[in-house]
Amino acid sequence: MTEPRGKTVERSSDLFTADLAGTHRRSTAQTIAPDPETLALYDRDGFVILKGLIDTQVRERAEDALRGVLGPTGRNNFEGFNTQRAYALLAKTRALDPLVAHPQILGFLEARLHAHPLLSACLAINIGPGESSQLPHADDGFYPDMRPDARHGLSVIWAFDPFTRENGATCGWPGSHLWPAGREPGPQDPAVTAIMDPGDALVFHGGFWHAGGENVTGRSRLALTAQYCAPWLRTQEAMALAVPPNAVAGLEPPLPSLLGYQIHPPFMGHVDGMHPRRLLGT
Repeated sequence: MTEPRGKTVERSSDLFTADLAGTHRRSTAQTIAPDPETLALYDRDGFVILKGLIDTQVRERAEDALRGVLGPTGRNNFEGFNTQRAYALLAKTRALDPLVAHPQILGFLEARLHAHPLLSACLAINIGPGESSQLPHADDGFYPDMRPDARHGLSVIWAFDPFTRENGATCGWPGSHLWPAGREPGPQDPAVTAIMDPGDALVFHGGFWHAGGENVTGRSRLALTAQYCAPWLRTQEAMALAVPPNAVAGLEPPLPSLLGYQIHPPFMGHVDGMHPRRLLGT
């Protein structure tokens, strides 16, 4: 009798615990798990601010890259008529790699979203002088059945300018990630402002209601926003088109995985029945 050449699936549950192709190991990267107190604050409020995650050299290199790719101001009041944005950033610069795959952010993702998430969006937001307050929203709002406390996404806002009440710092509603479907912030709901220094990161639940603030100063406020989602969800940016394979081929782990070059067991994400990393020659 001929011995089987591949894996034997004995139970239906086996389909969801391993890559059936078995031809590529999952990419590994350094992660730093958040401490229990930080996780408790995140679970209660829907957000935490992590202080001083990057050194001056990394931050300045990233800031120079962001300022060099900023686009025109927004097309509507949600984007901001006085706010510049830039998308598909991992196709344009390597200076942001240490932030998108920062060990402490990866550790937070593993603890509260998924061990192998996808990068859903990666954009620069530069709120200019005279910008008005943004419409409150939750980043997971476009996914159905997001509440209560569905863990579809996790977002990070990196500060490159000081975040103040006067220059458009992000404001949010503590505990709003636990609100039922249909509830939106009202006058009775107290908001907080994310006061941050350059190099700090605001980490928040995808269901957390938040908004960019009004900028009444004469200077802009620059940030990088990286949004992540569970590996079975569609990303906001079509990363396979935004960051072409020839650009992904040179990236260090876990960036290819974050961009979709991964298999969510048993075979979600395959290309012609094969692991997508075969396209990269790795």
